[in-house]
Amino acid sequence: MGKTDKVAIPAALPHVFVGLFMGLGSSFAVLVVAEMIGVKARLGWYLQWAQGWAAYANMYAALIVMSLLCSGAITLLFRTRDRLLVWQKAVIKW
Repeated sequence: MGKTDKVAIPAALPHVFVGLFMGLGSSFAVLVVAEMIGVKARLGWYLQWAQGWAAYANMYAALIVMSLLCSGAITLLFRTRDRLLVWQKAVIKW
């Protein structure tokens, strides 16, 4: 490992995390649509089933579960970023 490797990887990490955040939001949106269209189980299918039977309480509960899963993944990514980019806190105000 040369000296450039020791500088290039930490310098690229903020951009990597930007890509991860953007990809995570997009992937959850695509996952919900794919589950509603193509499968016969899981939360997306359950949302359509509950809507068809006018079980709106169940539908909202499934939406809450999906939003908790998404926010939990984003929180985990934020904590990972904060731990890996601790050197950046003095430079940038989050």
